[in-house]
Amino acid sequence: MNGFIEIKNARIHNLKGVDVKIPKNKLTVITGVSGSGKSSLAFDTLYEEGKRRYLMFSGTQFIVDSTPSFDSMTGLSPTVAVEQRIIRQSNPRSTVGTRTKISNMLAMLFAAYGVRDDKYNDGIPLTMEMFQKNSPKGMCVKCLGTGFIKELDEEKLFEDLSQKIEDVCLGLGKRGITKRMLDSFCKYHNISPTDKLSTLTDEQLNFLKYGDNGKSSFMGFVPWIMHTTNGAFSTSSRLEYLLTNAGYMGKASCPKCGGAGLGEQAAHTAIGGKTISELENMYIKDLYEFLATVPITSPLLSEILVKLNCMVDVGLHHLALSRPVPTLSGGEIQRLFLASYIIAEMDSIIFVFDEPTIGLHEVEKAKLIEILKNLVGRGNTVIAVEHDEKFIRSADYIIDLGPNAGVLGGELIFQGGFEEFLYCKNSNTSPYLRGEETLEMEKRIRTIDMLNVLKIENAALHNLKNVTAEIPLGLMVGVAGVSGSGKSSLISDTLVPKLKEMLNTKCITDDEDEEFTYESNNVIISGTEHIKKCFVIDQKPIGRSRTSCPATYTGMFDRIRALFAKESGLSAGLFTVNSEGGCKVCKGDGEIHYHVGFGNFINLECEACGGTGFIPEVLEVMLDGKNIKDILSMTVDEAAEFFKGKDKSIDKILATLSRVGMNYITLGQKTPTISGGESQRIKLAKELSKGQNAKDAIYILDEPTTGLSFHDSQKLLKLLRELVDKGNTVILTEHDPYVLSNCDYIIEMGVGGGNDGGNIIAAGTPKELKQNSNSIIGRYLK
Repeated sequence: MNGFIEIKNARIHNLKGVDVKIPKNKLTVITGVSGSGKSSLAFDTLYEEGKRRYLMFSGTQFIVDSTPSFDSMTGLSPTVAVEQRIIRQSNPRSTVGTRTKISNMLAMLFAAYGVRDDKYNDGIPLTMEMFQKNSPKGMCVKCLGTGFIKELDEEKLFEDLSQKIEDVCLGLGKRGITKRMLDSFCKYHNISPTDKLSTLTDEQLNFLKYGDNGKSSFMGFVPWIMHTTNGAFSTSSRLEYLLTNAGYMGKASCPKCGGAGLGEQAAHTAIGGKTISELENMYIKDLYEFLATVPITSPLLSEILVKLNCMVDVGLHHLALSRPVPTLSGGEIQRLFLASYIIAEMDSIIFVFDEPTIGLHEVEKAKLIEILKNLVGRGNTVIAVEHDEKFIRSADYIIDLGPNAGVLGGELIFQGGFEEFLYCKNSNTSPYLRGEETLEMEKRIRTIDMLNVLKIENAALHNLKNVTAEIPLGLMVGVAGVSGSGKSSLISDTLVPKLKEMLNTKCITDDEDEEFTYESNNVIISGTEHIKKCFVIDQKPIGRSRTSCPATYTGMFDRIRALFAKESGLSAGLFTVNSEGGCKVCKGDGEIHYHVGFGNFINLECEACGGTGFIPEVLEVMLDGKNIKDILSMTVDEAAEFFKGKDKSIDKILATLSRVGMNYITLGQKTPTISGGESQRIKLAKELSKGQNAKDAIYILDEPTTGLSFHDSQKLLKLLRELVDKGNTVILTEHDPYVLSNCDYIIEMGVGGGNDGGNIIAAGTPKELKQNSNSIIGRYLK
């Protein structure tokens, strides 16, 4: 039997006919600069072919007639991809517990061993469904299992007495059934829909708000709103969207279930004195310790403990089962999937990982590497796209692609063992590993003025223990700590929402998903008078649709379409797949998506448009020999050359994308294929390209070097230093010792994760942390 997976002439995206051998039952790392072709080889070639072959022989009766992107591939076995692309994990009801199936197992445990409160024992046997908030038998009848109810600010809705009756509820009283009911109300009370609220008597205003006991057919605006928006919190209806945006409607914890989403039986049944909601809200590490002491002898409980222990092992000890999956980072999502595969005890599988060390502290990486080596020990093949030095040194085999990004990459630079790789002359990675090149360290020591600070007081969200933190301004400030130590709770979930509230329009952020904002009312933030603007640049996906891409997100595409419109005399709307220029068959997607069973989809090129997403007439229009699809297929570097001198705004956006290390992406790359780290750098480029030369601004970033090689991290750090040199503050939540060593000031959270975290254990310059015995990150700083 051949001990290798062999791929001949791989040529998808920028791969230039790569021939590669990957040893089976080993840990292989694919490395190289960002955009060199690593994901193209690991995911788009190896994984996609593994999936295609599996589906072809699994009885789905689906024959895929697609053009292969390689000549041959041998030695392949079933292949599993473990990615960190957050956009695919967006079901708001999906939680850590439902994803791992531990919530279902706990529900079964409670049905079998739960002890009921005598007052609520109706004699009906307990069933698993009674402990599931997505089940009609288990959900709270008031909030329908969401844990939230809508809250209407009646006072605010009716406070402007100069508004007309028909304009209450933002004018929705002017049409349809609402208009007929309102007309009936006005006719009965001898008033007009155009009368102002100030002309009504107190009694008439009360009738308008709450109804007139059936005298007219209008039930009153307040009952009508609550009836129309249907009780449970959602932003699906237009009315609710408008009310929420205008600040008239919000959400509050359901008073009946206390936010648990569960009904009476679940709320009054316990194991070891705790309800299922209390268990699901515990940190996984604490939950494991609690359940290990419960006096129940059951294979079910043993299985739950095995799963929980596995999640602790992969560094998810700080999560709770109730945590919504869309709030997890890319690294946490990936480790959640990893835990489920380890529990399944599979062998002879090829696992393909996308930077599995993302989001892990230096002390946690060794444990993850050990777990992946255990997967190999069971007879599996593990392939990881990775930049981390510790991970590369631990690998059995290394594949290096490059030498550079985009069209300057896509070549096989090296394949073999680590010792050989150290002396590979053509690699951009090996010089860093052998110590010839190092990440340039900040030599300048900036003055730290602790009188000019942004101060957070009384931070007690999640595991934070009434934290007071001082962030000195005009510096690069790193926030460090192990997973679950409270970094995100302090910055993303406490500081950012408060800054949005206090700075209002001066706080620039992508509000794509407001579903998971946290209340932090007792927190006091001072020092905002020193801040002129705040930019929150996180790893959430860019764009809201599948046809979104870097060109549309940065605003560059409007300028490009205007150039095509000017050249052709046609409307600019023709040059977008979202309008009249989009293919009518695939709706501009370029692909037709076929469900082939088991939750899998096969995407095939749309025959009507040949995969372009455009109607034929659009593609006939040329700009210097290139049509709109050709331009969307260009990398940032290629586009910079093509557009030079054509449009200053396009030039500036492209130059900034290149400076943040995104020179290798194509202008039309689809949002779902862009990782969290890439999304963040595109957002940074968008803000920087506006050219405001902001001073006294604050930039908040979440692990900005995610997905970057040593070579590319250098470029990004240089850019961040320039921002600070101009008089701005940069706050980074970060694990990378090189990045933290380049900070002027570090706040370290800990000492552990979950209940063992939530405190500031050290604060000061990198030099001070190296000498601080309380600091964990100090021993790794350069």
